[in-house]
Amino acid sequence: MKKLFTLLLTLAMVLSLAACGGGNSDGSSGGGSGDSGSGAKTVGFVSAAWSDDYCKRLNDALVELGPEYNLKVDAINGAPSGNPDVSGYIEAINALAAKNPDAMIVQPLFSVPDHCIQFNEKGIPLCFLNISPEISENCKDLEYYYAGCFDINIGRQLAEEMAKGLKDGAKVCMLCLTYGQTNTAQRLEGFQSWMAENRPDVEILEVNYVEKIDPTNALTIFEDWIQKYGVGGFDGVATQGSMLTQGVVEGMKTHGLDTSNFVLAGISASTGKWIADGLEYVELYQDPYAEAAAALQVIRAMLDGTTDQLELMEGEYNCLAVPMTPITTENVQDFLPTT
Repeated sequence: MKKLFTLLLTLAMVLSLAACGGGNSDGSSGGGSGDSGSGAKTVGFVSAAWSDDYCKRLNDALVELGPEYNLKVDAINGAPSGNPDVSGYIEAINALAAKNPDAMIVQPLFSVPDHCIQFNEKGIPLCFLNISPEISENCKDLEYYYAGCFDINIGRQLAEEMAKGLKDGAKVCMLCLTYGQTNTAQRLEGFQSWMAENRPDVEILEVNYVEKIDPTNALTIFEDWIQKYGVGGFDGVATQGSMLTQGVVEGMKTHGLDTSNFVLAGISASTGKWIADGLEYVELYQDPYAEAAAALQVIRAMLDGTTDQLELMEGEYNCLAVPMTPITTENVQDFLPTT
């Protein structure tokens, strides 16, 4: 039970690359399939949970983009009850495996990689998407590719984009997700390493972690910094998720801070409203279409035998890194709701 709880907590952390909201489907399979025309290959996709907003958008992006790669995506919800669990996820994996698709894409929660060896045995190309797989000793020989964001890269990209708005000798604070989680540590490592290498003049005054991923906890930490350093005593905050950014935004409003005198940089899977309102300097947007396109590109290359042409992550033989999209005042209109 302890392990299951940890895995469920990890899911919440992973899916909160920023904003996770309620979904609009409780079905166990379907989700549509792309009509790729004659000769299209069928790709099975197991989604982590359609109840999660980002996962549902990622699911729909795969279905929509499939025809561009002459692929027909057969999508299934790995959490039809709305709450991901090991047994439901394995059932979804096995249901698609029984259809003998031409290829498989999976968001690898829980012990899913162990149950994907069957695709290797059948000679079915396998790509994990969006969530870095944890490979156990039982499946150390599993052959697969991975497409998606990498937390160290996210941290480095966040630092690089934030640095564009920081004055020489700036002082900043870092507001992180829950302590002890891999994504928390790697995003922090990436942020700190980029600053040390490229902006050694920037002082990271303090790094703090939320006990709970919500705006109230984030606001409390921000107010503590204000009390400690004073308004104007530090020049900005970098956050690791949209719930944290929301808390900082509320604090900025209280103390009359905005992009004219404070640099707020965050990570999100939402829109750029805070950018448009002049409160946030930059937001790294996790684009479901970019991740979906990367996975489909990998599958197409695996089917065609052209994986040697993929631009893989440096130092990795099977990983296609997907950068996040920076939202700034220059492109924010492209990310705002149309209605």
